[in-house]
Amino acid sequence: MTDQHETSAATENVAAESSRPADPAPWELLEEEPGFKRFLTVRLRRYRMPDGREVDWDVYGPEAGITSGITVLPLTPEGRIVTIRMFRAGPDTVVTNLPGGLIEPGEEVSLAGARELEEETGYTCETLDVVGWQWSGASSTFRKYVGIARGCRPDGKQQLDEAEDCVPVELSVDAFRAELRTPGAMTGIDAAYLALDHAGLL
Repeated sequence: MTDQHETSAATENVAAESSRPADPAPWELLEEEPGFKRFLTVRLRRYRMPDGREVDWDVYGPEAGITSGITVLPLTPEGRIVTIRMFRAGPDTVVTNLPGGLIEPGEEVSLAGARELEEETGYTCETLDVVGWQWSGASSTFRKYVGIARGCRPDGKQQLDEAEDCVPVELSVDAFRAELRTPGAMTGIDAAYLALDHAGLL
């Protein structure tokens, strides 16, 4: 798992190798107050910029107490990728996804990934390695971990949440990469590319 120290070190290494200009100074958080609150919680922040100007910004994340989730790239012993087809309310259509979900408070990241994999697909895995994490969006407080599950087989029990309708579909690596390149066909493609990179499948 990548911790904050490793992330900072990696950032410093990239900056040194590319000789890019120094980062801008960070903004100062002055206050934060609740905004909209349902499954997604929006909070209103006021910042002071380095030049003294004050600006308001909306940030969002899941319900209170949930700070992170995980996306899993499941690989079968034959090297196929287990995906799910499901309806997504944002795109308002059925799309391809990698399995994943929210990490419960205090839950180990890798165990959350294995749990979500089985709940959404009915597949279990022999191993699950957490290979990194990313912010869910530029205005998001939500941290999305990325894991690679190996030895995945359909010998578990699918247990969908009330608002889920996941249909597991195995794809070859080539078919999965074609799906990634098709506009609007998938959600979560940033995590998918990161997982493929770590798995050596790009």
